[in-house]
Amino acid sequence: MASSQLPFASIENEFLRVDYLTTTGPRIIGLHTKGMEGNLFAETPDVHWPVPHGEFYLRGGHRLWKAPEDSFYNCPEEGVTVIAGESVILRSPVDVSGLEKEIEFRLDGNCVHLSHRITWHGETPLELAPWTITQLRLNSMGILPLEGVAGGASAPNRSIVIWPYTSLKDERLELHDDFILVQGIPGDVPLKIGGLNTHGWLACALGNALFVKRFAIEEGVFPDMNSNVEVYVKDVCIELELLGSLRMLKKGDSAVMSETWEVHVGEFPVTFETARQVCRQLSNLSTNG
Repeated sequence: MASSQLPFASIENEFLRVDYLTTTGPRIIGLHTKGMEGNLFAETPDVHWPVPHGEFYLRGGHRLWKAPEDSFYNCPEEGVTVIAGESVILRSPVDVSGLEKEIEFRLDGNCVHLSHRITWHGETPLELAPWTITQLRLNSMGILPLEGVAGGASAPNRSIVIWPYTSLKDERLELHDDFILVQGIPGDVPLKIGGLNTHGWLACALGNALFVKRFAIEEGVFPDMNSNVEVYVKDVCIELELLGSLRMLKKGDSAVMSETWEVHVGEFPVTFETARQVCRQLSNLSTNG
């Protein structure tokens, strides 16, 4: 693993192994399934850029962010406290912007249950939302479900938010009646799309595995023109992103958001037919509880 240039540790069960950094973070850098080679997460240890408080290293994997986007709060990850037991807690020190971030996770069969917490330590109240970003390897396909066509209905039932740099003619983007596909193909220009998701899941087909992010449907107002899900791709990874509702935090207040990852091993080629099958299966699972 390229990301092992930094010290890391792992937890594992009979299905999965999760790797996390132990000296900086909070950051999960590896997701592996037993009997299958390779990291499902993208590894980007050499990608970095300047931010107002230093140099930020992308590293790949899974991180906790603050929305709306503001480079002032995109601080370098410096240090982490690790508490390991049945679950693992990764807690950052308070960064120079005033944020403290924490990711707690545990394994459960082919699932990883995660809880994310952002605590504000500044003197002036700050409105923010938790924003979780999972970077998966390329040559994959992000699947974003929509409500679909409802004949005879007069009220809108689908929300699609488009970023200024995103072209609707981008060959990586496919708009269908009941789902959106984002092909994990590298390009010079980024592509990002999102919206308000009422299905409670996003997925990524990786050829030999399916990665699913599940989340509870939350009430409230969300960042980015009321988006609670976003998919992004450029040149090193494809990102599945979740956003919580906006909250006004006073000093010492926290915003918390949970999600669950599911990993299914099998044949999941990067095709329309795969997306159609995944949408049917996950919709049926949601309907049947």
